[in-house]
Amino acid sequence: MNRAKIVRTVAVFMALAGIAGATLAQDSTPVKPGGRPVKQTPPPKPPPAAPEQAPAPAEEFPKKDRPAPEVGPYITQSNPRDLVLTVHISLNSESPTDRTSYRDPFTGQTVDMPNVRPFEFQTLAMVFPMLPSTASSDPYPKEYKGKLTINDVLASDEAKIMTGYPGGVKLARFDSNDKSQATRCRQVELLLEVPARCYRLKFDESAALKVPWPQGPWPKEAASILTPQLYVETGVDGEGHVRPYEDKLVSETLQRWLGDEGISDPKRVNPAALAKILTGKVWGSIQIDREGLSLKRTGELSGVVIQPPEWTLQNGKGAPHDAVVLLATMLRKVGLPTRVMAGWDVGKGDGKFLKKGDKQNKLRTWVEFCLYDEEANTINWVPIDIVKLRQSTSRPPAVTQNWRFFGANDEFDSVVPFAMHFHPPTDVVSYGWPGFWGWFVTPKPPEAAEQSIRFTATTMSVRGGQPPRDPKKKDDEARPPARRGY
Repeated sequence: MNRAKIVRTVAVFMALAGIAGATLAQDSTPVKPGGRPVKQTPPPKPPPAAPEQAPAPAEEFPKKDRPAPEVGPYITQSNPRDLVLTVHISLNSESPTDRTSYRDPFTGQTVDMPNVRPFEFQTLAMVFPMLPSTASSDPYPKEYKGKLTINDVLASDEAKIMTGYPGGVKLARFDSNDKSQATRCRQVELLLEVPARCYRLKFDESAALKVPWPQGPWPKEAASILTPQLYVETGVDGEGHVRPYEDKLVSETLQRWLGDEGISDPKRVNPAALAKILTGKVWGSIQIDREGLSLKRTGELSGVVIQPPEWTLQNGKGAPHDAVVLLATMLRKVGLPTRVMAGWDVGKGDGKFLKKGDKQNKLRTWVEFCLYDEEANTINWVPIDIVKLRQSTSRPPAVTQNWRFFGANDEFDSVVPFAMHFHPPTDVVSYGWPGFWGWFVTPKPPEAAEQSIRFTATTMSVRGGQPPRDPKKKDDEARPPARRGY
């Protein structure tokens, strides 16, 4: 089993510098990795030029004379299911790339053991995303729980909520309470409970296809989604620097795909129709031939292996999330706000506890694009499960037919969304391939660590025979306000 080289990857969203709360003050000087660097991004290139058909401008919205958009009628939720996703992130101070061989005196065999160098820090904080409502889920933000432990000792169970990120994403930050002196440890863990109400979805495609492009600006949260995103428009090179992905082949392929359909101006095709055309192009062009997961020797997940969109096009194949990233890239390039979604499939089991080893339990990724009905002042985020579409058949049906996983999805009541990025959109560090989390350490982050991410899930408990709680109600302090479209 190949193991990702432990490389300090620093995710810096330069375009977020002007967004409140978008960065943590940290020395972001990259640490040169040991051994052969992970082959992840093409050589640095200047950022691609803006597409000829630029998206509606990201102006402040809603304006004073217009309320925020409500949720539109094009997506209908059903079969609500309350679930709690448990996320366990573990960091150990041992490096697979720094090992020493010993001879076992009893067996005579050579044993390869990792060298362990304790973490040393003065302050430490770990972050993990908190999502707003998505197409298929509503969060219970007051019931989001977490605890940070250092060497099995509780360091913090209180999250500081950081706001101002693209798409309305928040980050839950857990800080070590001991800031008075340097600390040495061998293990740091973050345990999180992410509760949500999840739904099956129906899609009124015939009505959605009639919604035109907005003439004015996109609503603020939708416009912010078009901010360049790590592992979509940019990647991390072998020295930890964020670089734009090579864009030439992606742009040429997009123009060819549009030309094949007789489309000279994407804005002359309504958004939902254009999204379906490009979904069909990705569906028919890419073979999914691997899981794309970096695993430890114990079988635990250590990260998600992602290749640049250009590599996916060149090879015509990739992992599930490579197809997702390629589709998101194409939709964003035509100016359609599109977010990458990650969730955990807890399966259809009726048990309170869903086993980690259950084959139904798996990481899933998909995209959601923004359908903004400017006249009605409504928004729907429309999901496209390109992975399920591609697994159903290698040949996409005619775009005039309804596709089961385009907008509609009868499986999402069993999928808990937990991230809109592969790495948090702020200046934090993780190791090897991205794993949705990051940390901030002073005086500087450790150069190497071994990370693992585990997921389990339970159904949400109901106290005293009470009916299921409604996350849309305003009158319950444990629930968010009524959903807004943005």
